[in-house]
Amino acid sequence: MSKRFVSLLFAILVFTIQFSIAQNARKIPSEKPKLVVGIVVDHLRADYFFRYSNLLGDGGFKRLMNQGTYCKNAKFSYLYSQTGPDHASIFTGTPPAFHGIISNGWYNRLSGKLEFAKDDSDTRLVGIESKEKGSSPKKLLAATLGDEIKLFNSHSRVVGVALNCESSMFSAGHAADGAYWMDDLSGKFITSSYYQDTLYNWVKEFNEKKFADFYLNRVWTPFNGGNKASVSNKLLGKVGLNNEFFYDLNKEKREHGYKAIKTTPFGNMLVKDFAISAIINENLGKDDDSDFLSVTFSCLGEKNRDLSPFAPEMLDNFIRLDQELEHFLSFLDEQIGMENVLVFLTADESANYTPENLAEQNIPNGYFSSYNAIALLKSYFNIIYGNGKWILGYDSQQVYLNHQLIEDSKLSITVLQEKAVDFLIQFSGVATTTSANSLVKSNYTHGILQKVQRSFSQKRSGDIMLTLEPGWMHKIKDERDEIAQYSYTNQVPLFWYGWKIKRSVISRSIYIEDIVPTISSFLNISIPSGCDGNPIEELVN
Repeated sequence: MSKRFVSLLFAILVFTIQFSIAQNARKIPSEKPKLVVGIVVDHLRADYFFRYSNLLGDGGFKRLMNQGTYCKNAKFSYLYSQTGPDHASIFTGTPPAFHGIISNGWYNRLSGKLEFAKDDSDTRLVGIESKEKGSSPKKLLAATLGDEIKLFNSHSRVVGVALNCESSMFSAGHAADGAYWMDDLSGKFITSSYYQDTLYNWVKEFNEKKFADFYLNRVWTPFNGGNKASVSNKLLGKVGLNNEFFYDLNKEKREHGYKAIKTTPFGNMLVKDFAISAIINENLGKDDDSDFLSVTFSCLGEKNRDLSPFAPEMLDNFIRLDQELEHFLSFLDEQIGMENVLVFLTADESANYTPENLAEQNIPNGYFSSYNAIALLKSYFNIIYGNGKWILGYDSQQVYLNHQLIEDSKLSITVLQEKAVDFLIQFSGVATTTSANSLVKSNYTHGILQKVQRSFSQKRSGDIMLTLEPGWMHKIKDERDEIAQYSYTNQVPLFWYGWKIKRSVISRSIYIEDIVPTISSFLNISIPSGCDGNPIEELVN
């Protein structure tokens, strides 16, 4: 054997050993996560994974469930679940009663007008020419996880990505380096002057590629993944549905603008594309300064406003989201290494059964018309107190009385609250009615009224809070799109994956307010001010 051949073998052996050592070193988790990724999926039901498990690939949701920790009994501790309040609660670790985002909008007592949680007239939208009000997280009264990360280390990067403004801002927080969402008119990702005066070049370059146009230049029909379509038909047959639908997305775009993409699986694809671009261009997870990225996939929620949670479009959304999640997790592993990335995935506004679903099984159900109820309440007050605008409005299961008129008429606000409470409880489908006065003066320690109280803000909430019977829903045509999706259980999925997370299942009750203190413990940073949750002991010990 020649010396040259021996030298070559030795060189190959040394290289193999060095490569093996490098590979093993890469798999050793960093002391702290280099990147924390918080994923929120609108209207993601906890039973989807089991109902449709044989339609899922191995690298998406199954990867989280089989290789990470699954909290199978995670839930909200408060009652009124909506996009804004839920994102604020998930990322501050405190309920609406403390962080102040009680709804996507509420009536301003001074102006008597409805204002939105995202609006800020002192800012402007960045990335488009617009006369609309700007947006900021200023009305969010509590600090977020991202805020605390920035306070601990200003070199850490914090970014929020979503299709909707509230999702992006309330998850990223006040101190974020950027919060981005899609503009419905242009299909571009934009931000607020609260964060930056002009879009970064990488965002401009992403917008120039016109991904939204690419995704809308197609038809949307059921996903055909080999024999999965036939399996899908069998599953859908169990709930009385078929697997046929057809949407011409070019036509949808002409009728609804780029907002059309929000009701299709391709909106989630667009968000994933932008999130990957953010990771690359912001160099997230590339050093020892722990970075944070929030990503919201909202297309299940947008479609659920019109359909049953088990409609074929919802199933198709879910299957395609599983594929996008697989791609995203693979990217994180290749780009940063999952041993350096901590991922949690949960949901807001868990999709409820519709009355039609329940009626098929003879389960109590119904639709509550707030329009009719409030119209009759107005007539009732007019009979007692004379004609007047005694009610400012109704929003998210809350009645707002006209305090100015009541005070000018030398009447008692408390008396009118109690009369409204007694009147509204008589309507079919109404489970409880509670006055603001009762919530201020009482401390409810359990039951449904405790959940109501954790949703109540003395400054922003209405005078009367309603709850509906199980199985009852609002008539959507009576309400704005921002109406609360009410659920007695508020159960949502919660997965933990990557970094030092072990494979396990936690069966006890976990609240979404527990997410932030758990991550704070991992990062050895302070828990945000106002945080109401507790670290999940099974994960941090």
